[in-house]
Amino acid sequence: METLDASEEAKALAAAERRAVGLGFVTYAFRTPELDPLAVLETLDEPAPRGYFENPSRRRAHAAGSPVAIWIGQGEARFAEADRWLRELNDTLTCVGPRPRVIATFPFYPGSADEGEPARLFLPGWQVVNEDGVTIVTLVERAIPGCAARLTERAESFRRFSYRSTPPPPRAPVPTVLSEVGGAWFPSAVVRATELIKEGSFEKIVLSRAFDWRRSEPFSIHATLHRLRRANPPCHTFLVDETDGAMVGATPETLLSLFDGAVRSESVAGTTRRGESASEDASLAEALLTSEKDRREHTAVTASILRRLRMVGVIAATSRDAELLRLGNVMHLRTPIEGTMPADRRFLEVAGELHPTPAVGGKPRALALPFIPGFEPHQRGIYTGAVGWVSADGNSGKLFVALRCARLKGASARAFAGAGIVAGSDPGAEATETEMKLRTILEALV
Repeated sequence: METLDASEEAKALAAAERRAVGLGFVTYAFRTPELDPLAVLETLDEPAPRGYFENPSRRRAHAAGSPVAIWIGQGEARFAEADRWLRELNDTLTCVGPRPRVIATFPFYPGSADEGEPARLFLPGWQVVNEDGVTIVTLVERAIPGCAARLTERAESFRRFSYRSTPPPPRAPVPTVLSEVGGAWFPSAVVRATELIKEGSFEKIVLSRAFDWRRSEPFSIHATLHRLRRANPPCHTFLVDETDGAMVGATPETLLSLFDGAVRSESVAGTTRRGESASEDASLAEALLTSEKDRREHTAVTASILRRLRMVGVIAATSRDAELLRLGNVMHLRTPIEGTMPADRRFLEVAGELHPTPAVGGKPRALALPFIPGFEPHQRGIYTGAVGWVSADGNSGKLFVALRCARLKGASARAFAGAGIVAGSDPGAEATETEMKLRTILEALV
């Protein structure tokens, strides 16, 4: 990206103000000395909604806040309605530098006017993106007289950004017993789900559990995120806001990525624990790779994603053989999926076709999803939903599946974990799997 000197910057912003005044927003993207987006987010400490996404192993991080435009929607057509709003927003932008990113959250359920967490898009007033040590800041101002001067002043504050050190409170130990929402409902639900599978109601259903942790001191969102990113470098650490709290987590799964016409997704299904020694770890990995149940579950998820990509015209969507995704305390079967985006399709259109995948919902989707509310005694909200960002022009973006996460509100945390139920699923083994997955978030809460 071209770097402007002070005089060029002033001229470019003044020209943008003249062109745009009264017509929407002026945006300015520029390079600064390297910044840590999470540290910026913590220093500014702004109210919701916010967005934060980081993959430490790939040296990519993104933080955003201070919304200047927001869309909220619900229902089956929410992805299409969100994309329509995005098109209208894009028409109001006058940009100096690349177009801004828009933060996106889509809960698991479509929701309605009467119930359910809504989907949201918002254009941040500021965002900091760091990739491979290169930091780009994007600022947005309403296109009114004086906006160019305000952008210049704000840009200088980011070029000379000063972090505020905030040591976290002492970390409380994870309680031996958490309060499970709904009590001991899960084993009998697994039994009933396998009966429904035998009866032909569906092939697979994903059941999730929710656990509450309440204590006297508030949980620290930023300290928790810092622990998550340090402990889970291959995962995507994230923060997004719900109506009733902040959802934080470290997910191993990308729903959809689109850059320069290249589509990427992945199938992540099939789980086992990590071993306590190298030989045990290798033995567990071999057992997972050869497990008939796990391979069957994984193959079904992969086939569904490929089919849905082809339904929206993604060209030559392909998958390689399943590989092992090794994380801190669990490992999964993972298949990367790639393709080429047709010129007449847009990011949110394809994301709406993929969400939710069988890895978090069920298969066939239309048959399995209606059964889930009858089993689960809690509301999922953004858990197993899609979170991330999309470019303002709608032609690129990245959405992650919100897994390994907890909703924080003051001194209360609700952590979630789920398991895919297929023919042959054992209630005890599925309960153990959910408890293994819970450790990722519980051990990070501060």
